[in-house]
Amino acid sequence: MKSKYIMIQGTSSSAGKSVLTAGFLRYFANRGVNCSPFKSQNMSLNSFITEDGSEIAVSQAVQSEAAFKKPLKQINPILIKPSSDTEMHLILDGKHFGNMNFQEYNGKKSFFLKKAAESFDFLTERNELVIAEGAGSPAEINLYKYDIANMGFAEIYNIPVILIADIERGGVFASLYGTVKLLKPKWKKLVKGFIINKFRGDISILKPGIEEIEKRLKIPCIGVIPYIKNLHIEAEDSLNLKNNANRSNIYNENIEKIKIGIIRLEHISNFNEFDPLFFDERFSVVFFDTVPKSEDANFDIIIIPGTKSTVSDMIQIKKSSIFDYIKRFEKLNKGIILGICGGFQIMGSIIKDPHKLESFESSENLESVGGFGFFDLETILLQKKITVKRNYDFQGNIIEGYEIHNGRSFLKDDVIDSFDSCKNFKSFLHLLFKPVNFDNYGDKSDLEFSHKSKNEVLSLISSDGRKIGTYVHGLFSNKIFRDFLEDAANKLNKNKNCGQALNSNSFDYADVKNESFNILSDNIEKYVDIKLLKEITGI
Repeated sequence: MKSKYIMIQGTSSSAGKSVLTAGFLRYFANRGVNCSPFKSQNMSLNSFITEDGSEIAVSQAVQSEAAFKKPLKQINPILIKPSSDTEMHLILDGKHFGNMNFQEYNGKKSFFLKKAAESFDFLTERNELVIAEGAGSPAEINLYKYDIANMGFAEIYNIPVILIADIERGGVFASLYGTVKLLKPKWKKLVKGFIINKFRGDISILKPGIEEIEKRLKIPCIGVIPYIKNLHIEAEDSLNLKNNANRSNIYNENIEKIKIGIIRLEHISNFNEFDPLFFDERFSVVFFDTVPKSEDANFDIIIIPGTKSTVSDMIQIKKSSIFDYIKRFEKLNKGIILGICGGFQIMGSIIKDPHKLESFESSENLESVGGFGFFDLETILLQKKITVKRNYDFQGNIIEGYEIHNGRSFLKDDVIDSFDSCKNFKSFLHLLFKPVNFDNYGDKSDLEFSHKSKNEVLSLISSDGRKIGTYVHGLFSNKIFRDFLEDAANKLNKNKNCGQALNSNSFDYADVKNESFNILSDNIEKYVDIKLLKEITGI
């Protein structure tokens, strides 16, 4: 293997491993080093579809962008998508491997470790530097014998480790000391340095503590990175979603903006796809999981996002006040309701889950649940999972998107038959995108209802333009689709003209991400001991 490698681990989850890994990749890539990210095992509901249709974690796809690389399935060979506290939906080598509980997964450590090693070998043969990212904390002593994501993987290749500690959490020195002291002696030798992340204030106050911890651990501090304002790196999990202040401030926004409310479902997935809306000055956006009380929160658009457990989340919605709130919103024609993937399924009449793929937490043990009924749509969750990235025809324009779903949605036969004669239905059955060639849309052998293929839909819009549903993710990264939302909202609220006075033509979401990568790289150059970093990596 010609590649050098290093692993970024953290004293806890959300210490900044993913972000700093992206920063290190951009730093080295900017200097001509052919480098790649790697994470043997990731647990996240935010996933990304590569060009070959493989499913990986979003954070590794983002890190590939930082390295100026197209994401490959090998950068994240194992993706765990929790379906409940004990059950998981497992992705292996980019494809659905099966549903299992965590005990079953841990019992197959050798098999999964071998798979992770195969992907790592693939990357080290094709890069000068591979920067691996750990998962959670390496000092989870109850999981040592199952570890394939931190030291358990690093010891196989003798990978040097840099430990990241988040000072914002408090107790930064205790977390560093405790983490290292809990490691096995052979693992301690792999830790070559530590970085204190998100520091605010006068660094001279921190120096005595750094000197003491270096003396106690005999491990050098290779950098103190300050808290970076306005940094945007797409979040890995819903913990970031709930803690991110940028996603919770609609009530103080300019009233002339188009107000969008996104339901924070219990099993919300791919919520990072809404990030471009937060950077488009025409929109004011908030996630909500209770009925808004403020009159200022009258939304122009409500989005029902994707979910990993559609049946369970629909049941939870019906138990909450959100269900009646959404029904009233639709009945009173207050604005637009937009469903994405699982949210599209929820907008239909019924969701069937005969294989119990997405209803683990349903205490009722139901195989089906009724939806909002906004569309005459029947959804069946099938075992064959569709994962595809492609271009779509949207009102004569080509835009990018991707699909990740087990569900297939069909219009009822009587709806199809009455399409030409029902005046209220022609516009209602307007496909936003050209229908997919069914022969290339999953495995027909899995389709118990393949005779309904002619009724299958990818996207719908109602005749009044107030109800929109689609299986396609990633639409908001396309300015054309955001323009469509602005225009649709303003047509329904003619007296508002929300957002029209704002200039959005200069906004490019790709530029936002690229600027953040470069900011990270600049901070690494400024605040990290580069000479020591290069010695550790061997670059």
